[in-house]
Amino acid sequence: MLPRLAVFFQVTIDDLLSFDQRRTAEAVDALVAQSVPLRADPAKAEVFYREALKKYPNNEVLLNCLLMVIPDDRSREKIEIGEHLLDCTVDDEIKLDVLRLLALTCHHTGEHAMAAYYLSKLPELYFLKTEIAAFLKSGEGRMEEIRKTEDICIRTMATMLALRISEENTVQGKAAYRDFADRLLKLFRELDGQEEHADQLETMLKDGSILEFCQ
Repeated sequence: MLPRLAVFFQVTIDDLLSFDQRRTAEAVDALVAQSVPLRADPAKAEVFYREALKKYPNNEVLLNCLLMVIPDDRSREKIEIGEHLLDCTVDDEIKLDVLRLLALTCHHTGEHAMAAYYLSKLPELYFLKTEIAAFLKSGEGRMEEIRKTEDICIRTMATMLALRISEENTVQGKAAYRDFADRLLKLFRELDGQEEHADQLETMLKDGSILEFCQ
C-alpha cells in the first residue's frame, strides 16, 4: 500500500514514514506527560507504561520510563530492559539515563562490580547544554535556559549537601552543613522564577526524601 499512498498524496515513501514517526512521537510525549503524576505510585505507573507499550511496542521513551518505576528487587528484569535499550537506541539522552539507572540499581542490590561497570560508561561532565544555550540565546529564551541551569546546579548542590549531612558523624557537623544548605536555598529562593523549586527542595531536605528523589 505504501507506493500507492505515496503516488496518491504525491510524496515519497520516506515522507509517509516520517509523518507516522512524528505522529507516534507526539502521542508518546502526551502519554508520558499524562503518566508523571502516577510515578508517586510506581506500581500504578508500571501498569500504565506496560499498557502503553502494547500500543507502541519497543518504544524507547516508554521503555525508559518503565525502567524508572520497576523496583530494584527485580534487578534482572531492569538490566535486561536496560541492556536492550543500550543496544538499540541512538538517543544519547536515553542511553545516559539508562546507564545512570542501571548503575544505581546494581548499587542498591549489592552488585558493586556491575555498578562500577555502568558508572564507567557515563562520560565526565564538562559543561551543561543549558549553560551553553544561555550564552547562545537571547530574550526570554535565554532566561529560560538560565532558570534551567540554576535549577540543575542548585538541586545538585542541595543533594550533595544532603549526602554530606547523612555521612557526618557529629551533631555539630550536621548542623553546619544544614546551615549551609539553608543559606543556599535562601539564595535560590531570591532568584526570579525559582521560589517554588526552592520550597520543594526545602521540604525534601527536611524529610530526607531528596536523596530518594534524585536516585
